[in-house]
Amino acid sequence: MTDTRTRWLIPSLAAVLYVTQGFPYGIVTELMPIYLREAGWSLTQIGFIQTIALAWVWKAAWSPLVDLLGTYRRWIAGALIVITAALVVLALTPATNTNAIWILIAVIALASATQDIAIDAQAIRMTPEKLLGYVNSFRVAGYRGAMIIAGGALAAVSDLASWPGAFLAGAAITTLLLVATRFLPRDTGDTTTHANPFAGLVQWARRPKAAVLLAVALIYRLGDAALTPMVKPFWVDAGYSATEIGTVTTIIGMSFLIAGAFAGGAFISKFGVISALFWLGILQMLSNGGYALLASFGGGRQAFYAAAIIENFTGGLGTAAFLAFLMSICDREHAATQYAMLTALFGVTRSFIGTASGAASQNLGYATWFWITLALGIPGLLLVPLLRRRKEPEAVT
Repeated sequence: MTDTRTRWLIPSLAAVLYVTQGFPYGIVTELMPIYLREAGWSLTQIGFIQTIALAWVWKAAWSPLVDLLGTYRRWIAGALIVITAALVVLALTPATNTNAIWILIAVIALASATQDIAIDAQAIRMTPEKLLGYVNSFRVAGYRGAMIIAGGALAAVSDLASWPGAFLAGAAITTLLLVATRFLPRDTGDTTTHANPFAGLVQWARRPKAAVLLAVALIYRLGDAALTPMVKPFWVDAGYSATEIGTVTTIIGMSFLIAGAFAGGAFISKFGVISALFWLGILQMLSNGGYALLASFGGGRQAFYAAAIIENFTGGLGTAAFLAFLMSICDREHAATQYAMLTALFGVTRSFIGTASGAASQNLGYATWFWITLALGIPGLLLVPLLRRRKEPEAVT
């Protein structure tokens, strides 16, 4: 295979993989808050979606099964079948059936988290080191593009053809993704004996300043994680329709997030990972102030649009820096284990703060909570200068 063909084929396959990964995640985290709020669910109930999202945190616990049993492509296909069936049942289930809705959201989350294990493993196995940064750009674009479809396009469908129609449209998309899995490499799995999945993490923990690295991984995006779950309910309570919310916060917003990720990649290429982590993190933190100002003093449609665009663009900057940081502190020979564990640990933080965001917003009000989310971004930034005593990690571009 020529270098030119490899340069395009592998990123293209990665894009397909991460569209497949991002779509069900977008349904749970982007679409369901709109659906549940319009159905009259409380902010506290909506906040508990973040507890279900713990499936993406604890996926490392059953990741050895994905490595040992079957092939990655079969795991991805099996998960897509389960997600498709759950979306069809969701279309037939009234929003008043609270228990059934919770179960279906949990099924989608568990199936999605399981396929994530296979997708990440397949992407790592098929990507040569020199293409890691290039593939990462396609990864962000594919993943966020899928979230645009899940959270924006399906929200628009709900206005045109009802919420059952939106869920059936989602099932049609996952069916197409299932067909697309036929074009993935046949088998990148390894049926030989695998090392203890915790061995790589133990090795990582022995490196210098491991505690600081771990702390940054845990709290760097804390403010962003605290804000995100309440953004769409805030729009709903401000009187905007599902179509407009989906269009602005997801379709337009995610487009700017993707642009921010590519801009962040360019910044990393020139100034390095640690500098990006600090300066782009400051911009990401300050962007929460847009929603805090809106909740405190109000604002018209243009102000809401501006807040969404700024928050998403700077979120893309911060995402690029954070992913590059995580990749740079993983040993390549243990990359899958270490990356899964680090993202799982951050997921614990995200899930707990996301769960608390609903009750906090309901009891304190949106304004107070949004100002708190801005402050929550500060501790992680204060830790970044401590990393400069380490050798600056190689830029991921």
